[in-house]
Amino acid sequence: MQRKVSTMLLTAALLTGSVAATAAFAQSAPVQQQKITVNLNGKELPFPQDIVTENGVAYVNASTLAIALGGSAAWDTMSESLLVAKDSKYALRMYQNSTFAYKNGKEARVPYAPRVTTGAVLVPLVYIAQELGAKVSYDAKKLTYNLTIEIKS
Repeated sequence: MQRKVSTMLLTAALLTGSVAATAAFAQSAPVQQQKITVNLNGKELPFPQDIVTENGVAYVNASTLAIALGGSAAWDTMSESLLVAKDSKYALRMYQNSTFAYKNGKEARVPYAPRVTTGAVLVPLVYIAQELGAKVSYDAKKLTYNLTIEIKS
């Protein structure tokens, strides 16, 4: 009788452990996302990293986006902030893990903070594209963002 109870307890413990391990693995496993594309004036804009989406927000490489739209982006490691600028008329300083920002020297709030990854800083695509003067539309069927802007040569 005691042996039967011990065997049942051992079996229950093993099953519980395997269920817990499976649940833990499922939570930590990366989510497979469909490939999102970005078109600039009708041509695909390639990014060095995959576009990341979180809570419906698409994040892209800050430098690639800013340069393509006629601006620039630079990460400041001392202040853990990103400066996005265009011409001498626009400057936005965004801080890591914060929606606090400075826009043209004045305190402001941005809807989403920049995300620092290995070798890149990712920014919310739609917000930064619009801030740099692009018109943005999204084709949900094709998973494509379409940006249009007049590019000065």
